[in-house]
Amino acid sequence: MKTAAAFLLLLLFQQAPAIPKYNATGEWGLDTGTRFNLQLTGSTIKVQLSEGSNPRYLKYEVTLQNQEEVNTYKGSGYFVAKLQNGKECKFDTDWQFIVVNPDRIIGSASAITPDEDTCEVKSKTPAGLDMKRIK
Repeated sequence: MKTAAAFLLLLLFQQAPAIPKYNATGEWGLDTGTRFNLQLTGSTIKVQLSEGSNPRYLKYEVTLQNQEEVNTYKGSGYFVAKLQNGKECKFDTDWQFIVVNPDRIIGSASAITPDEDTCEVKSKTPAGLDMKRIK
């Protein structure tokens, strides 16, 4: 009886297998063709636009911090976009994502609807991110 109780306690207090931490450093792409360079340093990921991958976005700078869960990051930054009228505007953006495996990231980023004349933000809503590793 004592053996069965000890076995039951051991079973209850066993830890689940550790989730591996994935290194997100590299070039990642969206289905739209836009590519980003990610650099993981410690618990911080820096995101920058891959030059020339999207003519609408001229610059993209985001810094994310690891959250309590492994492979989970959240942060903010900005991007510079060229609007349809040719005007260049800078917008704040919020990102959060999970590195679900070595080759895929899912999450969300801010989708901005700007006023074409003033660069004021008309609306800011979350938009899905589904990035795949390019290299």
